[in-house]
Amino acid sequence: MGEFRTAAGGANHQPGRRAQKAPATESGQSIILIIGMIAIALLVISVVLAATAVNVQARKLLSVADGAVAAAADNFELTATGAAEATLRLNPAEVHSAAAKYLSDIGAGGDFADLHIISAGVLGDSVTAHVRLGAVVHPPIIGWIVPAGVNISVESKARTLLSR
Repeated sequence: MGEFRTAAGGANHQPGRRAQKAPATESGQSIILIIGMIAIALLVISVVLAATAVNVQARKLLSVADGAVAAAADNFELTATGAAEATLRLNPAEVHSAAAKYLSDIGAGGDFADLHIISAGVLGDSVTAHVRLGAVVHPPIIGWIVPAGVNISVESKARTLLSR
């Protein structure tokens, strides 16, 4: 009469006896697991934040390159070959100088570290300008891992057309 079976079907238990505690060697191990999981979560968050910062800066640089190549494509030479015909030509030196002037006019050097024109010129058809820009991004939080920053480069093209 002094014994009964537990609901889980475990061993006999006598009334008045207390359940045994876990051995002392296992105490505090859940704290270590929680600290480890928090460290991993913080590492993932910092890597995602750094990758996002690099991506955002690359998109901003692409927007600047689009503006620079549009300004460069506006510097064309119009040659009239007859009463009804005209041709457009872009000069590679003019494309480069127009892109550099655009970058200077908008103050893009203040928005990007080590902003520079990698290449600027005219493609083979003489009416398509291209500009390739480069810069360095210093990601937040984990910038000490890459102290020189992350190099980014973007390229944009614009075509000059003549229509009536």
